[in-house]
Amino acid sequence: MFEQHNEGTGSEYARIFRLLSAAKEEAEKLQLRNLMHLTNMALLQVVIDWDGIDPDRELDVNLEKLLGSKAKIAMKDASDNLILIDRH
Repeated sequence: MFEQHNEGTGSEYARIFRLLSAAKEEAEKLQLRNLMHLTNMALLQVVIDWDGIDPDRELDVNLEKLLGSKAKIAMKDASDNLILIDRH
């Protein structure tokens, strides 16, 4: 049997990135170091999958730079969906 690979869209990856980033921030506030490490690893995996990188073959990829660029994309997508409510 062949395994079907279901590729997500960029907006799905951006949503997952935002959710993991929020979890990481909360873990930092609560000083949950193990959870911070896990969310960092999960964020890195999302970026690798998002870009379709094979870390075993593409050894020269600057993952830190890629992580930063994906963060900008994810947060830009979020701002398109935000509604500001002005309270008086």
